[in-house]
Amino acid sequence: MKTLLLTIVFLLNAPLHANEDCRKTNRETFLNINDSLYKEYSRIDSKQNITDEKKAVWIEGDPKINKALFVAHGYMGSPGEMMFLAQPFIKKGWTVVGFLLPGHGSTYKIANEYKNTRWIKEMKTQLNLVTECFAEVRAIGFSTGGLLLHHYALTQPIPPSLKSLHLVSPFFIQRFGGLFDRILGFFVNGISVDKAYFISHFRDLKVMTIDRQFYHQNIPVDSGLQVKELGQQVYEMKAQPKIKIPVQLFLSEGDMTVDTDSTKEVINRDYEKVKLVWYKGEEPHHLMAPSVSHVAPEVQQLIFNFK
Repeated sequence: MKTLLLTIVFLLNAPLHANEDCRKTNRETFLNINDSLYKEYSRIDSKQNITDEKKAVWIEGDPKINKALFVAHGYMGSPGEMMFLAQPFIKKGWTVVGFLLPGHGSTYKIANEYKNTRWIKEMKTQLNLVTECFAEVRAIGFSTGGLLLHHYALTQPIPPSLKSLHLVSPFFIQRFGGLFDRILGFFVNGISVDKAYFISHFRDLKVMTIDRQFYHQNIPVDSGLQVKELGQQVYEMKAQPKIKIPVQLFLSEGDMTVDTDSTKEVINRDYEKVKLVWYKGEEPHHLMAPSVSHVAPEVQQLIFNFK
């Protein structure tokens, strides 16, 4: 009888211990990958500096809660810009993992050194580290982060633990023809965000002049062209058959960056179940940023309460 009871206790605790071991191992792997990335940055530019607000993060949750949130930021941003959306998940004991686009978080010169093929590779590796360890994973992607999550869903088997995608203003086609060529490419690489915003009044730059700690302060044009190239590639792809994972899609009429009709076309083409949240009026591209978006709290709660 004693042996039987010990066996039962062992079996009941084994999944939790296995999960804890996986989380510890994969968290270390995740942090090591990104530490190596920061060393790459220093080899490109010995004077570069990446602040804590811009670094990749793995925020460990309650060991008893076998759930994780994976967040992927946008062009010129960093994991810090996604943390408002992560707040209710953190409060509920979820683990939160913030993916850093290789090249981002430091200087515009470093950002321009990285290709979208590297972004794709690291998204696959780092998201898989999370889905291996948790029973439930949700993934949020903003703009370029949403593009990368969609590319992942198109090209990789969907892990059983990945339960939903939440795409905030995902980029596929720019709203105005030649956005990166005409507006950003009109200036030399590295123009300051303040100057570009003053000259162009391009309102989707505004958040970068307010929440400076999360964004490049000089525009990496070559990196922007990598976003444009990948968006076009994915726009021309098609899921066969449709992807079964449910998707929550947030778009705004006031988005000056994304051609929202193209985004709706792509998402409805490739997924079986899409929940569109559409905002009329002047809400910006950065729907999740409270400093510029009146609907940011609503976006946060709609993602958190998604079923």
